Amino acid sequence: MTTVTADQVVADTVEAAKAVFGAEIVAIYTLGSLAHGGFAPLVSDIDVAIVLSETGAETAAKIATVERRVVAKASSPLADRLSIFWGDWQAVRTGEGEHFRLGPVDRLDLLDCGHLLQGTDEREPSVRPSDDELVAMCVEFMLGKFTAAYLAELSATEALVASGPRAATKAVLFPIRFMYTLRNGGIGLNDDSARWYADEELPGATLALKALEWRSEGIEDADNAVQMLDAELAILHVECLTEYAKHLEGLGETTRAAALAERAGHVQVAVPDGH
Repeated sequence: MTTVTADQVVADTVEAAKAVFGAEIVAIYTLGSLAHGGFAPLVSDIDVAIVLSETGAETAAKIATVERRVVAKASSPLADRLSIFWGDWQAVRTGEGEHFRLGPVDRLDLLDCGHLLQGTDEREPSVRPSDDELVAMCVEFMLGKFTAAYLAELSATEALVASGPRAATKAVLFPIRFMYTLRNGGIGLNDDSARWYADEELPGATLALKALEWRSEGIEDADNAVQMLDAELAILHVECLTEYAKHLEGLGETTRAAALAERAGHVQVAVPDGH
């Protein structure tokens, strides 16, 4: 599938960023699947990183202005999938400083895979995020995203499928990617994580591979998709939350471990007929 509409969003982002920041921009990169492969027009985000000469308390508001300009221009139907990361060179190289948006996973992606669009490439020398930092970012995401309400909605699989492949595949692949990072270190990319998960025959392995198909081809058989999600989506989340809870418990982080274990308890796991 072509990335032409994504390329238009990137071009619009560069144009808007120059209009808002001018000479403050020292480099612009694409990140994520646009940079390291696997972009799926049906579901993928469009990730762009803007490196500035310096950042301040007003930078986030200016970035929001860039995003609004791109969405308002609406030259591509993918404009609302834009996600902008930002920082100065210190933030890029070390993860230190203030007023930037580059979590450990995003920073590692920029350092290892970022594709330079504008400016000069001064990423090195750098200090790469540790695996512990990547795992910690996954924990923070789960604590923020996997709320009791969100986990309860996992049982509403018909609504999830009706909302389209983007929502369905994210629901499947987020916990799989987090499991990959916990077990193997590094960034859990969609394809690598799902295939590893299936090879390990972990709970939800069949659904993991199906989600890759949905990413590229869409959901053609809604009834089958609902059945697969009913069978494996909940247990997949339980596996992820439980394993992370055990990991944190082993580190002595009992409060966050208990929070994840409690959330695992909110997941309604289907019981097969006859059991």
